[in-house]
Amino acid sequence: MRMLIIFNFLALIIFGVSCSTRPQKEIPILDLKDLIVDTLYLEKDTLTKSLGENFSYYKTDSGEVLVTFLNHQLRVYSFPEGKQLKKQLYEKEGPDGIGSFITAAFVDNKSLYVLSQQKELIQCDFEGKVINRWNFPEVSESRQYANYSTAGYNKVQKSGNELFFVDIPYVFMADFLDYENWGMTFNLDTDTFSNFNFIYPKTIAEYLNDDQLGLFSHIYIPSSGEHLIGFAISDSIAVVKNGKQTWKWAGTSESLEFKKGTTVPSGEYIIFQPDHSSSKYNGLDYDTHSEKILRWVRVKGPSQENMEQERNRLLVFDEKLDREAELKFNRKKIGMYGFNTPNGYALSLYSETTDDVTAFAVIDFSKINSLE
Repeated sequence: MRMLIIFNFLALIIFGVSCSTRPQKEIPILDLKDLIVDTLYLEKDTLTKSLGENFSYYKTDSGEVLVTFLNHQLRVYSFPEGKQLKKQLYEKEGPDGIGSFITAAFVDNKSLYVLSQQKELIQCDFEGKVINRWNFPEVSESRQYANYSTAGYNKVQKSGNELFFVDIPYVFMADFLDYENWGMTFNLDTDTFSNFNFIYPKTIAEYLNDDQLGLFSHIYIPSSGEHLIGFAISDSIAVVKNGKQTWKWAGTSESLEFKKGTTVPSGEYIIFQPDHSSSKYNGLDYDTHSEKILRWVRVKGPSQENMEQERNRLLVFDEKLDREAELKFNRKKIGMYGFNTPNGYALSLYSETTDDVTAFAVIDFSKINSLE
């Protein structure tokens, strides 16, 4: 009996270690361009330099469309033809004003939702009219102020009757070490706000007052009901579900070096000077076509002495956060972050973009196994 107890105790130790350490399985290192299956072209007008990367795909009674909100305009494009079907301007002031400072937006098949002036969530129709307004709840004194925005590539997301977005600090300060109300849920049926809570990894204490290494990126996985949060300075990803936070290793096989920035007083202000040559985990996203979780990482950034030394990887995981591949890519040729289409995940393709069209490379991550 004693031997059985000892065996079980050792098994628990081994299990605990294996869940918190880097997995030993080797994964393929591939080139992102080898997964391109198509090119998507969207029309631009003479007043538009860029269309951004925040599009939503929907089926409508009249066909398939891609929709985005850009510069106070709702734009609708036919898919996959890329013809502009609609451009609706939204007022900044007045009864239907949505404010001049929009930090994030989400478009579903019925409404436009915007985060306005760091004060309210606004629901609009597709004709420029405001339907509802909801004031954001007050934050605690320890937080000081909230920054509900897309900083760090944090999209507003929707699942069922709930919207999800985050409050991401401009810089991480010592007062935030125990703060946990970073996630916000809005229930469209009850018109109520609530938090999904998580805390930063303890190592953030080494990178206070850095406006790059204090960032995080959040995605929600509807199939599992999990919130995933990737921090700029952490190989592991926080998994939040039913009020509990766990960690899973989701890093790169590359060696990373996180370099803390500096601060410089300037009168009444402080100027933050990040070290752009530092390694950094960037945004997270979820590809609905292949059901893959995506995580971008800057292995090494440019320096004043060598602007060409920058190297980036795109890490690909299944829905259980098990690693599948690391993809090399050149940021001068193909963009970071994109959007979902039925045919694959779309990333900006700079070599094909002109004054008349914006080009996107359509990526099929399900092809990874065939390239190993």
